[in-house]
Amino acid sequence: MIPIIIVAVLALFFAGTSLILWLKLKKNSAVHKLQVDLSEAGILASGLAHEIRNPLNSIKINIQLLQEDLEDSLQDDETKEEFRETIRLVTYEIGRLNELMTNFLTYARPTELKKEALDLNHFLNELIQFLKKQADEKNVVLESSLPKDPVIIEADSRRLRQALMNILINDIQIVPANGQIQLSLKPVRDLAVIRIEDTGPGMTEEFMREIFVAFRSQRRGGTGLGLSIANKFIVAHGGGIKVESTVGKGTVFSIILPLKAAEV
Repeated sequence: MIPIIIVAVLALFFAGTSLILWLKLKKNSAVHKLQVDLSEAGILASGLAHEIRNPLNSIKINIQLLQEDLEDSLQDDETKEEFRETIRLVTYEIGRLNELMTNFLTYARPTELKKEALDLNHFLNELIQFLKKQADEKNVVLESSLPKDPVIIEADSRRLRQALMNILINDIQIVPANGQIQLSLKPVRDLAVIRIEDTGPGMTEEFMREIFVAFRSQRRGGTGLGLSIANKFIVAHGGGIKVESTVGKGTVFSIILPLKAAEV
């Protein structure tokens, strides 16, 4: 009787193990298929975007040539001004489409990081100085509060710069004149926390649920890819973005990144 029970238990054990292995293999196969599908979709999207961008650039050049040829032939000042405005609008829309294609390519391609030791203190200070002119033109105060000591992380400086610029430029465009954007950096245990706080219009809970979804934009004329790309690059660095917002008061982005192991 006992041997039969042992055999039954062993049979159940091996059956259960076989089932787990089969499910694991099935899952791995599904993940692999998804990765292949995404890779192929990315390649297709890249090719399509390039095919769209090339004619756009050609159209832009020809419109500029057309403007040079026709503008002088127009005698009436009012007609000439209307012509200039039409050309300006067409050129603006071409620029928007080009920007959309560039962002789409960035979003569709797999994120490959080239990490190196990076002092966030120095990195953020340079970024703020670079964006201050743009903030000043909008009459927005852009300030930073950074620690004295270096805060070292391992990061791809190009990707991290684009992620943070997407958030900061989005803030500069949304915050009204005489508004403020405050950036601060603080190491917390084994993490570096970058806090970007603005006095903008804030966001509803409904929009916040979709803030990192592609092609969702609160800003008129926005592509809805800037924050999606920012989130993608931060997650690729092993970090994350936390968003807090109150309608009519402003928004706080907390970008969390792991410190370099030696620094921890």
